[in-house]
Amino acid sequence: MTKLLAIAIGGALGALCRHGVGMALLGTRFAYATLVVNVAGCFVLGALVHDGFASNGRLSMLSHPAVTVGFLGALTTFSTFGLQTVLYLEQREWGLAAANVLSNLVIGLAATAAGVALARALAAPSA
Repeated sequence: MTKLLAIAIGGALGALCRHGVGMALLGTRFAYATLVVNVAGCFVLGALVHDGFASNGRLSMLSHPAVTVGFLGALTTFSTFGLQTVLYLEQREWGLAAANVLSNLVIGLAATAAGVALARALAAPSA
């Protein structure tokens, strides 16, 4: 039960952050808010799961699911990305649809790689 509560709290915080980013970037023609939260989530998850970062004592058994499943699960959004892309296609906004797909994919993968690289650098023994 404690684990579920930790996930719920993480989810509530992630949802609030996602809403805050959405409000901060409201009114832009491109779906920047979705891109920002997805890229940030990719980076953080890449950093957290690399080389057992979460299982080597740096995150507790409660904070790991709270951050990964709860916070990042609520912060990032594949369904909104999909809907925004379909809406661009329906509006014949081919360039925006392509930019949305490519930017989420390419920048998201780059952010994940950057998170993994950061975790490796932090885990490397000092010379």
